[in-house]
Amino acid sequence: MSDLCRGRLNGYQFSGLDDEKRNLVSMTDWLNAGTDNTNQESMLYYEKGIELFVVDCDLSQDSFYKLRQREKAAIEESPSLSEQMKSYFDQLGRKAYRVLKADPKEAIAKTNAYLRSHPNEDFKLVIFDFPGHAGTRELLELSLEMDYILSPIEADVQSIVSCLAYAKSISDLGVSIETARVKDIMLLWNKVDRRVKNTLMEHYSAYIKEEGLTLFPGCIYATHRFSHELEQYGFRGAFRSTYLPPHQSLRAGTGLDELVETLMERLDIEAQKHDGND
Repeated sequence: MSDLCRGRLNGYQFSGLDDEKRNLVSMTDWLNAGTDNTNQESMLYYEKGIELFVVDCDLSQDSFYKLRQREKAAIEESPSLSEQMKSYFDQLGRKAYRVLKADPKEAIAKTNAYLRSHPNEDFKLVIFDFPGHAGTRELLELSLEMDYILSPIEADVQSIVSCLAYAKSISDLGVSIETARVKDIMLLWNKVDRRVKNTLMEHYSAYIKEEGLTLFPGCIYATHRFSHELEQYGFRGAFRSTYLPPHQSLRAGTGLDELVETLMERLDIEAQKHDGND
């Protein structure tokens, strides 16, 4: 396998720690280089109250880890932004979710070590961020440690072919390898131009279903807002952030809220309420 689709993998009901089940999910990257994600992680944690952390395995780009570092620097350098963030987290009553950095070969061990060091935390989700291709042996093996894989695909032949090749490879290996954990591979149309009727999407949507793969209902619509970060757009205008969910006005019409709700339903995870004393 080579040049497979950009991936962010997470796992659900991961039991790699002392036979105790933990929830993990696999997700591939929503967007290509330049707009790395639509920030569903922050929505799940900050809005839905789901305990999670991120393991960044993308050593070439370090999308989550480097984003967190950029945000830290921006907050430290701006008194007004620092005050806004302090007020936000005081009201939220929770700390920001943790972003770990790990080589793919060490990702599971590092995840288990973090879980062991936080025995009182009831983590429901761990999100693994993969690099732009999953063609190495280490990434393939890590993929098979996931319980669910969510793979956004674009209405582009190269994107579709590479992502379907990855999905089929993982699906076939998951059946043939007894220790594989993958329960489902879910494909999601991403960066969709709502102004254009796309016959390519219609054709491959039917093909995906024929192949027995799961196609997510709805899609993520293209918008330049996905790339807006805290340093340039401030507290209210940031879309891509590890500290904030995108404001509701920014994500209206993107399909992101529908994605989060469907993902929670598929993974059987319920929103949690926090009393502000966590």
